[in-house]
Amino acid sequence: MNDFSNLSEFKKQLFKVYNDINKEIYGFGVIELKINILDDMIVFITRHNRVHALVILEENYRQLKEAVDKALFTEFKSRLRKVLKENMGIDPQAILRDYDPDYKVAATIVMLDSKELKKHK
Repeated sequence: MNDFSNLSEFKKQLFKVYNDINKEIYGFGVIELKINILDDMIVFITRHNRVHALVILEENYRQLKEAVDKALFTEFKSRLRKVLKENMGIDPQAILRDYDPDYKVAATIVMLDSKELKKHK
């Protein structure tokens, strides 16, 4: 487990983890990323471009696009959980994720045991 001396360092590491996973899955990083730490949650609010292939699928193959979105979200959450646990010593209870294509905004919520974040503050 890493020893984060302050909240700023902790958020920098979270930023890198999130952006690296986004690059692995979607081929590019985020445009904007805000991280909020709330009691027993880490909240990521991001702005990024839509994968062009998904935009094309949305026009005529909405169900397929939704299935691909779900698969990509599941893969993102799985990778995020693994990296948080293995590299940062954080064991999420749940990870929730959604994306609004009209505004190009994604929200990811990592829910933790209330004691989990205290180790990093």
